[in-house]
Amino acid sequence: MRKVMMPIVLAALVVFGTTFGTRAFELTVVHVNDTHSHLESVSDKLSFDGEKTYVKLGGWDRLKTKIDEVRSKNPNVAVLHAGDAVQGTLYFTKFLGKPEMEFMNLLGFDAMTLGNHEFDKGPDVLADFLEYAHFPVLCANLQAKADSRLAAEVKPYVVLEFNGKSVGVIGLTLKDTEVISRPGPVTFANEQETARKCVAELEAKGINNIIALTHMGYDADKALAANVKGIDLVVGGHSHTLLDDGRSLAALGMRGGGLYPTKVKGPDGSDVYVVTSWEWAKAVGVLKTVFDDNGHITECSGNAVLLLSDSFRRKNAEGKKVELKGAARDTVMDAVVKSPIAEVVGSDADAVALLAPYKKGLEAMRSEVIGQAAQSLPHIRMPGVSDSGEQLPQGSMIAPLVCDAMLWKTASVGLKPDLAMQNAGGVRTSVDRGPITVGTAYTLMPFGNTVYVLDLKGTQVVEALETGARRSGGAFAYVAGARYTVDMNKPEGKRVSHVEIRKDGQWQPLKPKAAYRLATNAYVADGGDGYEVLKFAGGYRYDTGFVVAQTFMDYVRARKTLHRPEATGITFIPEK
Repeated sequence: MRKVMMPIVLAALVVFGTTFGTRAFELTVVHVNDTHSHLESVSDKLSFDGEKTYVKLGGWDRLKTKIDEVRSKNPNVAVLHAGDAVQGTLYFTKFLGKPEMEFMNLLGFDAMTLGNHEFDKGPDVLADFLEYAHFPVLCANLQAKADSRLAAEVKPYVVLEFNGKSVGVIGLTLKDTEVISRPGPVTFANEQETARKCVAELEAKGINNIIALTHMGYDADKALAANVKGIDLVVGGHSHTLLDDGRSLAALGMRGGGLYPTKVKGPDGSDVYVVTSWEWAKAVGVLKTVFDDNGHITECSGNAVLLLSDSFRRKNAEGKKVELKGAARDTVMDAVVKSPIAEVVGSDADAVALLAPYKKGLEAMRSEVIGQAAQSLPHIRMPGVSDSGEQLPQGSMIAPLVCDAMLWKTASVGLKPDLAMQNAGGVRTSVDRGPITVGTAYTLMPFGNTVYVLDLKGTQVVEALETGARRSGGAFAYVAGARYTVDMNKPEGKRVSHVEIRKDGQWQPLKPKAAYRLATNAYVADGGDGYEVLKFAGGYRYDTGFVVAQTFMDYVRARKTLHRPEATGITFIPEK
């Protein structure tokens, strides 16, 4: 139960005012999520006065500078990571989590919850890199064998102490991790039920300032806040959602996913706040809260701050990106100063020094050019509008080429595939026009999946495509050697139609009872992203051993130059 103030104390507050009352507890929460091994800054675009401007965002050197600044100005600071610290760049491909943990040690994180991608290489690799962590790693709904290494490394919650005040931080990971990652024998309990148990345990210890540190997604976080009594603040990740005050992002040419912080009514009528902070350490959330003696947040404000370098470029008349100077630069700098969510942040020397040997270890791997992209090849999970504002009614321009690479590779060794399929979430980024390197390939597909081939009936092919349409997002199915229509206005299980397979250069309607050979990645073949129809398909199935990223590199080398596909194979009818 939450603490209840005794009548005599209430009377003292009434008679003497706040002079003799208990002082409110102020806590500043600094948080990131879905950093995905992006230890260096990344290129992005912002708009200043309607002018597209190329910038660099993030980098753990800037993140450390910002966190140090917040600590210097506030007495009680909790630094939290809401999961998916790894998987997404060559740093994880080569070093398997060690540098990510060392950076979190350097920055002094107080806690981290596990994300689904922490499990991508199985529980043993996860346990290996968690040994480098000098901070609590949390996941209350993790169900691992009691004597396992993972169970020893991961705790359900931690109690942080700030000048005599205690704050309970509960870690929660989405239950779907069982489907969307490869956790092996590990399972996950229901998130809300687990949260209720942990809240009860903390309150029994007299702790009523409670934070849920989650990796479940923004919508699930709001549902958690609305349904679990006793939680005061939800710090989340997984959905890569960027929040603001409803106008500041638009001023920079960006779109927000909700308000920072988002206020939700808890089941007891109290205000519960939800925050999350985009991705890749491009932004860091800085939230100032005030708790009363009953453990309720009475004040809550802040921003997800974009961490900018001091480089601002625009295209000149020849189409080359050049550094802004003079009045144009002054105008941009003035806009940054006035923005509540953008900030030019300097680089921390200790962070640069920590990264240096790892960065050097990747130089040769990053720089080898394997081909060219004639145009930009943007990636979007489902057809619609890209982050840059480009209309992509057929969806991703790069995912179909990844499919084509699998189709080409398996055909080249005599496996005779009919079609290839790739889940949208298995492709992680867009490809810019210009040189394609080894680093590009492994950043594009960092998961280490191999190419599988398996035989399906036509009905099973349709069921697989329906799975992608039903689950949407990262599960959405891109194809090569096939084409289909998906109508999101139709009921689940009835959205896919007009499926055709390309045979001998001709499009032919898919036959429900005919056999087809599918090339896909090992994750999907094993039922990942809900593709159980593939996991349990009988008959021929074969792990080729070809790593998807390497297959794509071979494809690029053979093609030399990649172009945008004239058609992606997707006819998409959005929900009205």
